[in-house]
Amino acid sequence: MRIASGLYAGVIATGLAVAALPAVATAAPVAQPQAPSDAAPVAEAVPPGGLITTFLHNQVTYCSIICPLAAQTAATIATTTSQAPGTLSTALQSNDAMTALGITAASITGPTNVEAQQTIVADGTIVAPRALNAFEVGVVGLMNVGPAAAEGFPAVTAALQAAQQDTYTAMNAPIVPYPTPTVTPHDAGQTAVVAVIDAGAAVVFPAFNTVLTAAFSAPDAAAQELAATGDPDQALAAGAETVTAAETSANTIITDALNNAVEKIAEANQ
Repeated sequence: MRIASGLYAGVIATGLAVAALPAVATAAPVAQPQAPSDAAPVAEAVPPGGLITTFLHNQVTYCSIICPLAAQTAATIATTTSQAPGTLSTALQSNDAMTALGITAASITGPTNVEAQQTIVADGTIVAPRALNAFEVGVVGLMNVGPAAAEGFPAVTAALQAAQQDTYTAMNAPIVPYPTPTVTPHDAGQTAVVAVIDAGAAVVFPAFNTVLTAAFSAPDAAAQELAATGDPDQALAAGAETVTAAETSANTIITDALNNAVEKIAEANQ
């Protein structure tokens, strides 16, 4: 549900840096024509201002994925809440006030939880990984510029152009669930930077989304339990158990991400 504006701001900052630097570079040499059978596939060239326009286009695309789901969640809350008085009136015919309250609450929390989970999943499996990959590709591309300086201005130009092209390609990657990362660090320093970014992203995305999930699933668990048993204590316990499970899962995600970062950095320095 939450579009991580911090990372997306990082993406555009990286994109602006990559987009601006090649302006000082000389034109790349024109390659000799190749026979069709020998020519390698070429990525789509970056048009003028392509990184900025692609970033803006991606924000519209991401909103087209997330916003309707978020709106549907809000509409579900409004609809089920408006129906709650009638649901309660019907449920009270059982002469069990607690059960009736549970049934009424569950009539709101159940549908809301279903809609909210769809929003969170879309953010965590489509939007966030794609934006993260583009950001990391841009960072690695810029890190390639420094070492190129030792080989002179043409090498710097080539590194800048490659950074721009690679970032543009990543920003235009197919929009699919769980996209395959395309970032390729080339040395220990780049590996360390990508590993640190991954660790931070684990906190911002999957760990946060896991906790956010509990914000909807815990009230629903409590409401469903109250509807089933009419026991407030059991309902509270069910909600608390859901929250604890989410916290444990989020902590595991963060711990695994940190351990993975340490392992990658250690391997890169061997």
